[in-house]
Amino acid sequence: MNVMKNARWALALVLPLVASAGHASSYSNTNGAYSYTASGVADLSWPLFLDTNETIKVERKGSSSNYYWQLTGTGSTASFWGGLSNSVNLGSESVKYQANFNSSGKLITSMGSKTLSNYLEIKGSLPAGTFGGTSWTNQPYQTLLKADLLDVKPGNGTPDLIGNYAGVALGFNTKFTGGWVANNTGLTGGSTGESLWLAGLSTGFQNLVKALDGYSGNGTLSSLIGSSKTITGVVSVASVPVPGAIWLFGTGLMTLVASRRKNTGSSRLAV
Repeated sequence: MNVMKNARWALALVLPLVASAGHASSYSNTNGAYSYTASGVADLSWPLFLDTNETIKVERKGSSSNYYWQLTGTGSTASFWGGLSNSVNLGSESVKYQANFNSSGKLITSMGSKTLSNYLEIKGSLPAGTFGGTSWTNQPYQTLLKADLLDVKPGNGTPDLIGNYAGVALGFNTKFTGGWVANNTGLTGGSTGESLWLAGLSTGFQNLVKALDGYSGNGTLSSLIGSSKTITGVVSVASVPVPGAIWLFGTGLMTLVASRRKNTGSSRLAV
């Protein structure tokens, strides 16, 4: 993967940044078809893992009486960004994540007697680099980041919705559970989690956002997706530290996804 080729996507993330203390937003598009809220999920920040060409699958699981929806994502074009001019390609990279939802679109950790796992895992080797005052030598292939995926109200003991943004992004809080980055306090500042945001412009991805945005008028995962769905061309951004200043999604996230579509062709985003 060519980091310089992807630099404009990272630029699109940070050029229109807006600072905010509460990072809560609300929106309705012009025809009133959907709304969104980003409240409760941490926003983008440096350093981060950027993966630009993932495939998401959403499948119905379980029995007829205890069914749920499982979202799984995989990708292999990841890089690690410490800033606009400070990025390194991962070697033999592998990004995967899994999230489970009930019929109301709430993130769940069990269905009946079955325990369900919501997680993010990034593996690869890492060339020598630096971020802030932290430098590292060449890192062999290993788990670079492992985390639990959480909802907008982590720790309250009940299923809650996840974050979403402008019809093109889904957001999860994260709790680090292992990996090279998570164990490097020079990179995390001692934080125990941040966020994973997924973005896409295809009709299938937008329908997925609508189904998970918490507004009952938008339908359910069952009505929008059927028994299964595959969505390609998805971008993921996994932020590592709790930021000193909050960086909001803005037009830049949509620019990032639009750049992805322009450079790969609209067919790569087709469902």
